[in-house]
Amino acid sequence: MADNKIIFFLTKLVDLSERDTYEQWVREIDTPAVLGWDCTSDYRVVRLDGAALEGVSAPGYDYIEIMEVSSLEDYQAAVAGSPASLFEQFGSHIGPFEAVIGTVVR
Repeated sequence: MADNKIIFFLTKLVDLSERDTYEQWVREIDTPAVLGWDCTSDYRVVRLDGAALEGVSAPGYDYIEIMEVSSLEDYQAAVAGSPASLFEQFGSHIGPFEAVIGTVVR
């Protein structure tokens, strides 16, 4: 759908030594839950492995979550209707994060 919005979560783990546990949670709990929302057409969690170009700093985050949704309002309704435990689990793994929404430009 041309009007879809892309939500980016730039996240930092609370404890990097828990990376495997977090990634298992992403695969088994988070991704199925988010893809189960009617508003979500795509969802990916990408581990950041470092800078891609010489002279460019790596960002201060460990992951980027990329979520394509039908609208911000639909996304917010899905979040409001989800069990609090999903967000409690997210908060147990993730420390500082930022969330922004954008539109694809082609």
